Amino acid sequence: MRVVFLGSQEIGARCLEVILRGGHDVVGVGLEKPGAHETWADDVTRVMEEHGLPHLRGRRFRTERAQAALRDLRPDILFAIGWRWILPPEVLAVPPRGCLGIHGSLLPRLRGFAPVNWALIRDEPQTGPTLFYFDDGTDTGDIVGQNPFPLTDEDDAATVRARLADAAVELLERELPGLAAGNAPRVRQTGEGATYGPQRRPEDGVIDWSRSPREIFNWVRGLTRPYPGAFSHAGGRKVTVWKVRPSGRPAEGAAPAGKAPAPGSVVADGTRIIAGTGGGAVEILDAEVEGAADWRDALRSAEGFDRPEAAPEGS
Repeated sequence: MRVVFLGSQEIGARCLEVILRGGHDVVGVGLEKPGAHETWADDVTRVMEEHGLPHLRGRRFRTERAQAALRDLRPDILFAIGWRWILPPEVLAVPPRGCLGIHGSLLPRLRGFAPVNWALIRDEPQTGPTLFYFDDGTDTGDIVGQNPFPLTDEDDAATVRARLADAAVELLERELPGLAAGNAPRVRQTGEGATYGPQRRPEDGVIDWSRSPREIFNWVRGLTRPYPGAFSHAGGRKVTVWKVRPSGRPAEGAAPAGKAPAPGSVVADGTRIIAGTGGGAVEILDAEVEGAADWRDALRSAEGFDRPEAAPEGS
């Protein structure tokens, strides 16, 4: 097949390599550059350069010039993997075998933005990549296949990203021969059970300490590295919290006997740093305090987080 590939990140690079190993003719590669707050490497560029693949210039492919360049390549099929932009109808109409993508959730669950983050924040029991056809909706097209895996309490944003990349490679290796032969599955999405993930910004990571220990645990692990992180403020300084766990034992002095510590309170219990939450507490295991060399020492001297800060709507 003559293939146009649009993509970024490790998942895009590894899927591009699957297509190349399959012996297909990649006639153009469009690149999605990382944003200002994003730390992922530009892996697709590396694969493109290693294999001498032509660079297809265009970002959202909304201009006639970009669309004409795409048409001139005469692709049989287009893949967009690690690509955040909705493809316009003029692009969808170009390849006779369609435009396909891999979404980082088990559609129709978590359509939209940031499926890795929302799967953890919402305590989903499982996730996995979905290979599907693009249509004029947001992640609403026909499904070719999925590759689910369970989520555990050991998972965080970094592990889920890595597991999604592995699962996506397996999925594409499984379904690519059928797509080439024209006999791959194609199952319509009905919309039953559909959920949506809103777009996220770094400033959305503020911690609401009135939430339960489990909710804060999910919030922090869903936003941890390589993302900008969950955060609060203590003594006027920003505190980025990278890892917590629900604390089954309140810190000494955290609250009167038999009562949970106040939400946002911070108490040192030996080497442990405990933060009060709604109905319990979490132990902070990794953090950064603005302007402090040692985050534990900085939080030990703090009188608590500055104020209860409400997490954004949709969480």
